[in-house]
Amino acid sequence: MLRTQLERIARPLTPNEIRARYLTRGVPRVPLALLPTPLQEAPRLAGELGIGRLLIKRDDLTGLAFGGNKARNLEFRMAEAVEQGAEVFIAGLEAQSNSARMSTAAANLLGMRTILLLRDEPGREWQGNLLVDRLLGAEVRFVTIRERATASEEMDRALEATAEEVRRAGKKPYVMNHAGAFSVGSALAYLLCSAEFLEQAEAVDAELTHVYMCSGNKGHAGLILGRKLLGRSYRTIAISQHYADDRVSGALEAARDALALLGWETDLSESDVESYDDYVDTAYGQPSPRGLQAMRLAARTEGLMLDPIYTGKAMAGLIDHARQGRLGPNSTVMFVHTGGLPAMFAFSDAIVRSLPD
Repeated sequence: MLRTQLERIARPLTPNEIRARYLTRGVPRVPLALLPTPLQEAPRLAGELGIGRLLIKRDDLTGLAFGGNKARNLEFRMAEAVEQGAEVFIAGLEAQSNSARMSTAAANLLGMRTILLLRDEPGREWQGNLLVDRLLGAEVRFVTIRERATASEEMDRALEATAEEVRRAGKKPYVMNHAGAFSVGSALAYLLCSAEFLEQAEAVDAELTHVYMCSGNKGHAGLILGRKLLGRSYRTIAISQHYADDRVSGALEAARDALALLGWETDLSESDVESYDDYVDTAYGQPSPRGLQAMRLAARTEGLMLDPIYTGKAMAGLIDHARQGRLGPNSTVMFVHTGGLPAMFAFSDAIVRSLPD
């Protein structure tokens, strides 16, 4: 779409205006998530951290095989697959991927077969997300990555070979990793989520000052768009689950792509992106001491379950910001719970070792 065709946003939009835009622009979307997800007060955890008010956006309750943020994203990603008449859904992901689990569940609902190409790991067990993948009926193939520097190239070759195999069998494949809706779907999903949680916050007289979410960049792009288009002043803070150089550039690119798809434009700059990778601590896909401590604190104050790879590390960031004084009695904070709970069971030994009792 040419830039001259975009409509510049000159005033704050309403949540309903944002929802209507998806319909008038004909953005492909299939209903998969159980929405709206609840907004839960967390007064005991807020008191422990000295925060005025803490709200949990329960996107771990979106449905699709234990739920999580991917259900929202998949409404756009799978719509593209449906439009293309796909019969076999193919994705290349980590062995304990939440996306693999939820994509398989979505494919089942839409009548597609799933082939998962998962990076092989030493000592893997049929536990956590891997167990759910099998139960859902995915055909799981493990890909051995020899050199980290060429990991994406090796996976791409495996994906292309698998897609060709499916074509030779007379079926139409859809490769999620190479799809146009892969990144923009997350931004679109969390723009809609922003409209949803803003209405929920207003219904309980909560004037948000901060919104935290575990995100490398794509989901964060949607939160940034929501704040900008809805004309709000709360800060949108991403806690990254991995070390990467595209936390800022990737968020801006995804936000601009989503805007273009909706036929809008607005000013976006690096100053709009607040993202931290300080809480990865170990490596992507591995628990961290601070993340495990955050899991324990959330569980023992609110009965709230977090996972050790995503939400535990994101909550560790929120906790650290509170203890540094960046959040305080005048703060009204929302934490977007992105799910990932099956991974708890794949890291049970690390969780047990982290418990003081």
